[in-house]
Amino acid sequence: MEKVKHKIDISVVRQKLSVLIKKRTGYIFSLVHGEPMVHGLPHDVFRKCGKGNCKCAGGILHGPYPALSVNKDGKQRIVMIKKADAGVILEQANRYRHYQETLAKIRRINKEIDELLEQVKSATTRSYP
Repeated sequence: MEKVKHKIDISVVRQKLSVLIKKRTGYIFSLVHGEPMVHGLPHDVFRKCGKGNCKCAGGILHGPYPALSVNKDGKQRIVMIKKADAGVILEQANRYRHYQETLAKIRRINKEIDELLEQVKSATTRSYP
């Protein structure tokens, strides 16, 4: 039986995989904190009041007012935050943003891991007979 010839250095791939898995594990554990989050990304809104003699009629809008940018029924919506809730809601929205950004990093790492494993498979697989 013939030996499979490696086109890649398996030990280098193993080291890369180890680094990626450690990084991914750290990201995963940073997400399972149990702290409350609110769906939506923090956003500042500036508005016109509609009064003809107001400064906003000349282009200097009122605001910023805290709001959340959310997807509802497949459409982007702006949800205004009550003043009394602003501190807590913005903190929870920032946690949500961190969660989403970290999840994207985990997905990129998963893609890199998949590509490395595909390299190993193609370098070590042969057809029979």
